Amino acid sequence: MKSLVLFSNDLRLNDNDAINASAINGITSTFVFVYDEKLYAETHGSANLWWLEKSLTSLQSRLAEKGIKLHILDGELVSTVTKIVEKYSFEALYLNRNKHPSFSRAEDHIENNLKKLNVGFNTFNKATLADPSTILNKSNEPYKVYTPFYKHCKSLYFQKDVLTFPTEPIKTYDLDEPQMNILSIFSKKNNGWSKKLDQYWKPGELEAVKKLESFFKGYLSEYKDIRNFPGTEGTSKISPHLRFGEITSNQIINYFNFHENHMLSKHEEHYIKELYWREFSYYILHHFPYVIDKPFNKKYEKFEWEQNYEENLDLWKKGKTGIRIVDAAMRELWETGWMHNRTRMIAASFLTKNLLIPWQEGERWFRDTLVDADIANNVMGWQWVSGCGTDAAPYFRIFNPILQAEKFDPDNNYSKKWLDDDFDLYPADGTSDLLSDNKFIKPIVDLKISRNEALERFSRIK
Repeated sequence: MKSLVLFSNDLRLNDNDAINASAINGITSTFVFVYDEKLYAETHGSANLWWLEKSLTSLQSRLAEKGIKLHILDGELVSTVTKIVEKYSFEALYLNRNKHPSFSRAEDHIENNLKKLNVGFNTFNKATLADPSTILNKSNEPYKVYTPFYKHCKSLYFQKDVLTFPTEPIKTYDLDEPQMNILSIFSKKNNGWSKKLDQYWKPGELEAVKKLESFFKGYLSEYKDIRNFPGTEGTSKISPHLRFGEITSNQIINYFNFHENHMLSKHEEHYIKELYWREFSYYILHHFPYVIDKPFNKKYEKFEWEQNYEENLDLWKKGKTGIRIVDAAMRELWETGWMHNRTRMIAASFLTKNLLIPWQEGERWFRDTLVDADIANNVMGWQWVSGCGTDAAPYFRIFNPILQAEKFDPDNNYSKKWLDDDFDLYPADGTSDLLSDNKFIKPIVDLKISRNEALERFSRIK
């Protein structure tokens, strides 16, 4: 049997069901990645595309070491795959499902086309630990609150083996098709940013495993206690590797002896709960797909956002709000393509509840600039902070960035690092008079007045 293995966000050799199933069932296999520019522009931001380019290069190199060619083709996904299958008489296609709604629709179209050609369509799920459609509450409805969802998932979970790349050589069939230049994925006009990201990240499966093992040997033993302090190294930073499927949640959770009755340490339990928050995000997206750009709680569609906010939005993006920890966070993002989770919440709360700018604007900026930008996690995070999502922070919870900095960056290690020479221009208490002529950077909004205004607007839609 001649089979086609189609990659998308599963850029790894191990724990890859599509590769293993094809190797078992196929006489020859062809490995293909299709770069659909329109689809990737819709689903990937600039930082994502930078990572994709590097990750594909790594995957192609690792496969070449095993004598396997990764065909990288340029074209519309559905028509390109259908044409290749028909032209080269493939008898089966193997793929790991991509959970982004736009990719899911494309994969469904491919399946329909292959059925007409009488070609086998074999799919696997390693993007999540469980199929969202199979998890329902006692009323046979989707969960809307995280904690009962997590408890239910934990009761169902069983340890799945981590697949290793086949030990027997894979016989391959090469296509006579023009190959795309990987380096054209990340626009050359962004090379300046690319050089910055090169300093902080090394995409690829090998680096993902190395980073996970290092985390387990180091920070995990005190994770719950140190994870909230952005000025301290204490998180795994494995999120971008997970986003591109260089490593799976299944591989990560296999490091734990995880089951319903196992007593985990508080640090282990907290880390696993964060993995399941990602699961919950995809679960909500599956059952309530409108949340991509609309609030889960539909009454918040009536919230009165500011109308002429472009200037303040631009200052927020550039880290020039006059609020020390917010500006440090936004500059970390622009420099590294990443932001600590605590400061993501602080920056998001400031944008939505002090500047009263729609959460969709912040979500769009994070989607474009975060290397780990993931549609489900990103949308869920923004809706949680702004108070309109499922299991969201109450509308009256408004992060005070000054108090947050005092609690989670008490020595100003984080702010000093990312503000550098500008650090001393911020007043220690963040209360520089907006009208004063002193040397301090002035906040673009009064925190107390803007907080009260947000609460007033929220109260109108309770």
